[in-house]
Amino acid sequence: MALVGILSVSLIYVNLNSNTPTTLKMLRIDDVDHVDGDIVDLGTGTESVVVDARPDDPKAVVEVTGDSGFEVGENKLEIKVTGSDNKTSQVYTITLVKPELAGWCETNAELIGNIQGAWEEEVIYELPGYAELEKYAADIKANPSCFTEDLVEEVNTNY
Repeated sequence: MALVGILSVSLIYVNLNSNTPTTLKMLRIDDVDHVDGDIVDLGTGTESVVVDARPDDPKAVVEVTGDSGFEVGENKLEIKVTGSDNKTSQVYTITLVKPELAGWCETNAELIGNIQGAWEEEVIYELPGYAELEKYAADIKANPSCFTEDLVEEVNTNY
C-alpha cells in the first residue's frame, strides 16, 4: 500500500512540473524573418499579414491573434505557443504599425495596396514585370511616403 502512495505522489509531482518546449524555430511575417519584440511598419493598404510560426516541439500548438483589422498606429500581433503538455506556454509579441494616411495616399490607398502587393509577389515568386512598376513609377516617385522603402528604391533605381 505504501508503494502505491509513493508512486501516485511521484506521478503528481512529475505531472505538475512538466515543462515542454514553447520556443519557435521560425517566425516569419509576410515571408520576412522576425523575432519577439520586433516593430514592423505596415505598407499602405495592408489589411492583414501572413504569420508562419513553427515551434521547436512539433506537438506544440500555435495560436495567432492580431493578424488583421489594424487600426492607425501600433497594433499588437501575438503568437502563443502552448507546449504539448497543455500547461506550459509562451507569448511572442510583434508590434505592427499602420501608417496614418493623408492626401494622395489616403485617396489612393486601395491602389497603393494593390501595387505594393503585386511588387511583393513579383519579388517572392521571381516574376519579373508582374507588378508593372513602369506603369506606376511616376506616382511612386511623386509619393514615396505611401510605399515601402524597398519598392521606392526599386523604382528610383530602375525606372
